[in-house]
Amino acid sequence: MRSKVSLALVLARKDWWLFWADRRAAALCFIVPVLLASAFGTIFSRPVSGTATKLPVVIVIEDDGPFTRHVADELLASPRLDVKEVTRSEAESAVAARKIVAVVLPTGFEHLKNWQPGVTTEQPELLLLCHPNATAERQMAQGIVTEAVMKRVTREAFRDVLKDGTEETLAPPFKIETVTAAPFAGAQFNSYAHSFCGMTLQYLLFWGMESGLLLLRERSRSVWTRVRAAAVPLSCVIAGKALATGMIALLQVLVTFGVGYLAFGVKIDGSLIGFVLLAVVACGLAASTGLLVAALGGTEARARNISILVILGVSMLGGLWVPAFLLPGWARDISLVLPTTWALRGFETATWQAGGFWAVVPSIVVVAGCTVLLLTIAALRLRFAELRLRQGKI
Repeated sequence: MRSKVSLALVLARKDWWLFWADRRAAALCFIVPVLLASAFGTIFSRPVSGTATKLPVVIVIEDDGPFTRHVADELLASPRLDVKEVTRSEAESAVAARKIVAVVLPTGFEHLKNWQPGVTTEQPELLLLCHPNATAERQMAQGIVTEAVMKRVTREAFRDVLKDGTEETLAPPFKIETVTAAPFAGAQFNSYAHSFCGMTLQYLLFWGMESGLLLLRERSRSVWTRVRAAAVPLSCVIAGKALATGMIALLQVLVTFGVGYLAFGVKIDGSLIGFVLLAVVACGLAASTGLLVAALGGTEARARNISILVILGVSMLGGLWVPAFLLPGWARDISLVLPTTWALRGFETATWQAGGFWAVVPSIVVVAGCTVLLLTIAALRLRFAELRLRQGKI
């Protein structure tokens, strides 16, 4: 037993030094996830306090009535819009070129001032011009425009009652209070924490893929033949490869989150033990992924192409790029069977969500279970291939 452990450690040390032999390639394994996480975090970062980002809008006024003018002034003064008044042709050009929303108050819009509750006569139209990929911007603009129009309609319809016409008089008869759910009390979303968790997990899988491709390359060359001729058990080869891959993956986690902490304030606000255990099983997932690539890959080129497709797919569905709520319902349902989804949940629970150890345990269990499953499949497949090789069938 001791000799097998020693053999596995020797093989792991061999892979460790092979990794550092090409120092530029080794450095990129740590630099790329940090750069991508920083970029994603910066893109999706929003100020915690202060002025929120305004929606760029242009407004076209084709009706010269006072009611229409008041609505336009309401929109021009909105703190949520970056708006300016333009002509119809300028608005169409701006929508096509800049992908912003244009609000058109057409001729006849003035008739809306005569609206009364319960009246079902023909309603004047308000046009929203938007680019095909500006659905979210259009929905936001529609809500703000509706609020502005209804305020002005209310003033006109109830002008005898609302004599002062103040904003307090027109305010909704209720208050909205935002309360964080009990398990996440005090938690505040951090786009950098989400990005560093997601990109770290994605590149752990990519590193596992590269490790598997290296083993696949060794199996097709004399390196594998010399190792097997030395009577090294296959279990030692698998253990050594998994150990080396996991150690380098753990170093990648340390470097990535270290940079995230120093540069962007990404901290472990929750359970440190839970974070460490989850990092270990996530590195094990990367190692088992590499062995599975080597076991099922066939040729190196084919294995690389299929692996990249699978890794990008599980990264996208697992919410490693953008929050999962942006995905359609069927995609969110599928993501529940993916280890990337649970690994991301666990890392976010241990970082910005400030969750305790038991809140991270479900993620640790699921990721560890997937790791064992993939490792078992890879080991059985490699053993079967080795048996066929010894029998001269391949």
